[in-house]
Amino acid sequence: MNLQPSQEQESIAASAAEFLCREIPTSRVRELADDDAADAIDEDTWRRCAEIGWVSLGLPTETGGIGLGLPEETLLLRELGRHLTPGPFRSTILGGHVAALAGDHELAGSIAAGARRVGMSVGEVALDLRPGDLVLVLSGTHAGLHEVGEIEPVAGVDPGTRFAHIEIGREVVRVESPAIMDRARVLAAAEQLGIIEAVRDMSAQYAKTRVQFGQAIGAFQAVKHRCADMAIAAYSTVGEVFQAAVLVGAGRPDAGFHAAAAYILATRGAKTSTADNILNLGGIGFTWEQDAHLFLKRALLLEHVLGPLRDTYRVILGPRTHEF
Repeated sequence: MNLQPSQEQESIAASAAEFLCREIPTSRVRELADDDAADAIDEDTWRRCAEIGWVSLGLPTETGGIGLGLPEETLLLRELGRHLTPGPFRSTILGGHVAALAGDHELAGSIAAGARRVGMSVGEVALDLRPGDLVLVLSGTHAGLHEVGEIEPVAGVDPGTRFAHIEIGREVVRVESPAIMDRARVLAAAEQLGIIEAVRDMSAQYAKTRVQFGQAIGAFQAVKHRCADMAIAAYSTVGEVFQAAVLVGAGRPDAGFHAAAAYILATRGAKTSTADNILNLGGIGFTWEQDAHLFLKRALLLEHVLGPLRDTYRVILGPRTHEF
């Protein structure tokens, strides 16, 4: 299996990174912490992201999508994670697939065009919802899109994500398929992979330039070992994430196992790496002015965004569907 991205796929990732650096920098997440607006990403920016195909990459062409696959969506989500991009991209992408699988091409087309956004229900809390949006209710066996009633904003761990208690309304579409959860795990893992790579680079750069006791702190065993652990986490996660993307996209029998493995591996790596990054940065790493805590908070959110981790472990420990 060739997991190396093609030239077209590399171009998708590079153009996404360029757009994010220019239009939605990480500093925007810091601004959202002091912003009471219900919207984590403004309507104009959202429309522009939809116009360049971010929410329609993997949707069928008959629904207004671009007709690519999960590997391309995974490359995009990796960049969104690396830049801590705010907004309901992951849930809206998933919502488009739910609508397409349910045969509602009109709704899928509306989502692909950026006219409808989709937030996500996580237990008693919903993420990134506004009045008029749809909410994705996801389980291991089915997925549904619902209308949203009353929305009551609440505080949350990640300043780049809007949290709320909501009243779930009428079910618009529903599909009985575990494939949506598999796709959700791959996309969340891709975001976490981007986070791991971002904090790895942040720590490595700081370790090379910060001097103490007459030498760069990267020479100290504690720092170099943490940097090495972060590099190993990134290296081991990237292979599993993109293997899972290929297998889920192809509908392979072992796709669910690999999607779950990718999500667990990425969750562990992101949580540990973001905490180690703060330690590597020393005193400045514990301050509000340094971005390190923002990556940790996003990693903590992504650990729980698909429900209890025990459900994912059950997939890994379930009946064998794979060959090594």
